[in-house]
Amino acid sequence: MGVEKTVLDNGVTVVTEQVPWMHSVAVGLWAPVGSRHEAPADNGISHFIEHMLFKGTTRRGALDITREIESVGGSLNACTEREYTCFYGRALERDFSLVTDLLSDIYLDPVFDPEELEREKGVVLQEILMVDDTPEDLLDDYFQERYWGGHPLGFPVQGTTGTVESFDRERVDAYFHDRYRRQGIVVSVAGKIPHASVVEDWSRRLSPLSLSGGNPKVEPVPAIPGTHLKERPLGQLHLCVGAPSVSLRSEERYAAYVLNTLLGGSMSSLLFQEIREKRGLAYAVYSSISCYSDSGILKIYAGTTAEKGHEVLGVIADVLSWLRAGKIEERDVALARELIRGNMLMGLENGENRMTRLALNELFLGRQESPEEVIEKIDAVTVDHVAALAATMLAHDRFSMAAVGDIPAGPPLAF
Repeated sequence: MGVEKTVLDNGVTVVTEQVPWMHSVAVGLWAPVGSRHEAPADNGISHFIEHMLFKGTTRRGALDITREIESVGGSLNACTEREYTCFYGRALERDFSLVTDLLSDIYLDPVFDPEELEREKGVVLQEILMVDDTPEDLLDDYFQERYWGGHPLGFPVQGTTGTVESFDRERVDAYFHDRYRRQGIVVSVAGKIPHASVVEDWSRRLSPLSLSGGNPKVEPVPAIPGTHLKERPLGQLHLCVGAPSVSLRSEERYAAYVLNTLLGGSMSSLLFQEIREKRGLAYAVYSSISCYSDSGILKIYAGTTAEKGHEVLGVIADVLSWLRAGKIEERDVALARELIRGNMLMGLENGENRMTRLALNELFLGRQESPEEVIEKIDAVTVDHVAALAATMLAHDRFSMAAVGDIPAGPPLAF
């Protein structure tokens, strides 16, 4: 019962959580490969491989994969991030072996059919166009690119039109059999299935998989502060300001989560109240923290009109100054702690969330951080902790700014 971990003979880590009340099972196959590990000419290849693994194996065609999982009411999906790729499935407990068979089949034996590859290029190119047509997504990619100054952390996960169009079968196959055959792979499972059964099933299916050393480490670089403007014929001016934050392995991350919640991570946050509720300057306004293995970034987003852009940036600066000055009350920190605790515990009612927690803990911490441990560390965050972090992390000269949309005339936008 509870969380258990086994390392298979080939180095794959299997971590499970037995949850007696779950009727479904969530299964994930995680590889520590993402856009951060790509060279400029390969940008987007990890995301493209994610797509291609569902396009057929020697045993199944693309439609067969879809029909088999949907015939039992289940689902398969995948996601690519900057530091990992995940292939995952969900079905009723009785169909656990089918999910395992499907995920192991697409991972071990993809054919990368040239015709499917050319078709999927069209799909991914449409995805890139969709990002270009979605101002928030476009702004995020633009900000990341300029903020990291050419470092792979700033590459768009989906790649660019030029890189995707250049992919061919030989290149995709070679990249996959190199980068996705290295140490660090994690299988995570949440459901009723006993750990021993999970290990037996995955050990048998992954027995042909031989892994080499880990993927090359891509060292972080200092962010490049600046102001970056992209004119687009949009109805709004979309603003993003950001500064270096904590990593997934930093003990300061708990205080950073509380600080972010106070800043713009909730409807009661300072940014939401000051910009939307009190002044009506924006519909969407929020802050977020993106944490990586060895670095992180705090971002603030707001969508407003061109004539209100300077005012919105001024309010953001005032809120940051207020937090830096330590004008934080215990009741505000207590509210933030409760919000984080509630969101985390309610999230654990979802099997995919539990499965994801298992994998990310293993990938980035090398151990399981229990919900109780997280709550204890969140509860230990004090006003002084938050004020001290705000005084350094929110320093004005650490911030960069990007804007996309209707750039106002007159005084240049600046933060």
